[in-house]
Amino acid sequence: MKALLYSLSGTPMLIALLLVAGNIVPVFLYGAIGIGIAMIVYSSIAKIRTGSYSLDYIALLAMIVALATDHGIAGGVIALMVTSGEALDAYASHSAEEALHTLADRIPKTCTVRCANGNTIERPIQEIMHGDTIIVRRHELVPLDGILVSDSACIDNAHLTGEAFSATYVRGARIRSGSINRGNSLEITVEGTADTSTYHRIVRLVEESKRHPSPTTRFAEKVNLPFTMITLVISATAYVWSGDVSRALAVLVMATPCPLLIAAPVAFIGGISRAARHSIIIKRPVSLEILDRVSTVFFDKTGTLTLGEPTLTKIERIHTARTDDNILSIAAAIELHSLHPLARAVVTTHRSKHLNTLHAHRVAEILGTGITGYVDDIPFSITSSHGVETGIVVSIAESGAEIARLHFEDALKEHVAHLFHTLMARGIHIEILTGDTRENAERIMGRFGIPIRAGISPEEKFIAIGAARTHGDTVAMVGDGLNDAPALAHADIGIVFSGTENSASIEAASIAILGCDISLLQELFDTAHTSVRIARQSMIGGIALSAIGMIFAACGYISPVAGALLQEIIDVIVILNALRTRTSHIYTPRVQ
Repeated sequence: MKALLYSLSGTPMLIALLLVAGNIVPVFLYGAIGIGIAMIVYSSIAKIRTGSYSLDYIALLAMIVALATDHGIAGGVIALMVTSGEALDAYASHSAEEALHTLADRIPKTCTVRCANGNTIERPIQEIMHGDTIIVRRHELVPLDGILVSDSACIDNAHLTGEAFSATYVRGARIRSGSINRGNSLEITVEGTADTSTYHRIVRLVEESKRHPSPTTRFAEKVNLPFTMITLVISATAYVWSGDVSRALAVLVMATPCPLLIAAPVAFIGGISRAARHSIIIKRPVSLEILDRVSTVFFDKTGTLTLGEPTLTKIERIHTARTDDNILSIAAAIELHSLHPLARAVVTTHRSKHLNTLHAHRVAEILGTGITGYVDDIPFSITSSHGVETGIVVSIAESGAEIARLHFEDALKEHVAHLFHTLMARGIHIEILTGDTRENAERIMGRFGIPIRAGISPEEKFIAIGAARTHGDTVAMVGDGLNDAPALAHADIGIVFSGTENSASIEAASIAILGCDISLLQELFDTAHTSVRIARQSMIGGIALSAIGMIFAACGYISPVAGALLQEIIDVIVILNALRTRTSHIYTPRVQ
């Protein structure tokens, strides 16, 4: 709403028009000052309610003095500068939110209910009652908890538990909302209601965290108090020494904290624009400042550090003269007829090797059991392998005799090792939080020597984030699934990889990275540091120039109108420097 207030109503433009008109009819100048005062009061009240403090008290005092002493032009210029700074900040937040809007709200609002007479009807999820039977189609998100009525189902729980691969369930199994149906359409008898479902319980945790966001103190707010005190002392001294209120006003005009108001928004808009070019959406400009202070990063594993999809890693031959390539070709010929994730992994590997294509016929798949078919008139079957302790393994049998085993893993994304090295070089502590088993997590991530908390629930991730923040850490959480949403919302900064377009996690996060490229996380940290560094340079440089101008104004060398014009020149210098964030080179990581 505040963004719309500035961007749509065009407050800065209105004040500029009043300034021009005021040169002909002076009363318009007072209108400009009045609008500036009203906007500062409104903004200050809103900030005080959130426990923050306005940066505009000097500007407010300067406009009041200008109004009282008939220095309309000086007061109008101050009003223009203040509202322009606020508009820039509001614009950055609003444009980022708009860019993210299309990714949210993927949870179904209705579902198909099977009536007692066998007919089906679409109903809002909130109207579904305990005991109703609902239909979930292929690739749909399960909207409510329930008991499986269908004979079997292939369910992807990655968003809930972090398990990389889909699992097979049989009639009578409990299916949780938030999982995804990867097999044929299935029917579930609902347990509870929408409000008691797994999905909505996680969403409530997200909402609770967003109602109690982490307090943040921006650098400009830290600098503002001492700067304000110094300004008031100089202004009062100038008035007592000279008895001329114009000198005091000139000091206030030169001290109007426009570098503080403008430098950060401009620098962060540049940073947000730069990030957007790399498919990174930053919701709020202040996120860049918080990200630069991060001391601990928690990572989800599945879909964040790994691809979240099975990859064929090994073909183990068992008492057969067939080659690995021939076994792979046979498996691909049969699995081509299946939509199971493991089948896709086999076919993808076969295609990547450019092997000869074989053809299978009389193919039959029994969900939860396996798939059979004939290749060159020889019967083959592909089923789950029993007695294997590690990883995901399927068995290939020829005429009933096992000839090979295919081993699958959830592959690590490229550049993960480099990312970890870079973050640790910056003195950032890293941990992995995953709902996957300890065995799987250690097998994939153990090589890095990073602490791993495995087999934990969304609530436990939420608690881990809270504990780190209680110890004084500035915490970032990086995830991609529904099970990460509470932690993303509870962290100081939540970063989501939105390749899955999961509504709850996207809504909970401060930053969304479009796609799955883990190297973009390093670009994000680099952008944050560069933006904050340039913003601080601009603020400190602008304040230094203003301080010099204050001394000259106190000595009577600068009038209020001249001070307003000089302050505009300083603002231009600050803006030009801050705009470097769009093109500035990334920095070399600091080692602590």
